[in-house]
Amino acid sequence: MFGLGKNKKNDIKAADAHELINNNLSNLEFVILDVRSPGEYSEAHIDRAENIDYNSHVFKSELDKRDRNKKYLVYCRSGHRSSNAIKIMVQLGFTDIHNLSGGIRKWKGEGFPFV
Repeated sequence: MFGLGKNKKNDIKAADAHELINNNLSNLEFVILDVRSPGEYSEAHIDRAENIDYNSHVFKSELDKRDRNKKYLVYCRSGHRSSNAIKIMVQLGFTDIHNLSGGIRKWKGEGFPFV
């Protein structure tokens, strides 16, 4: 139902994601969502990112608890899991979602900060 072509509209480059984060530093309606494993998250993540493991059996139920009216920046290691996560989010009724194209690998590769 949600093909790759349709999902591409949610993709943003690392520089645009960095700008999105900076423009929303004080916005309580903005969420950075890391969908990697807890181990990957603990190694390095974007500051203020919340972690929900895409491969966890509770992933969809954890998303279902989230506010669908907030703005989300979603990322993983390379962009594959986050792209699939966004498909699920769209099915659940989320509308303002951005996928970090290339994931944290691209983010780090372009020299943007992480913790």
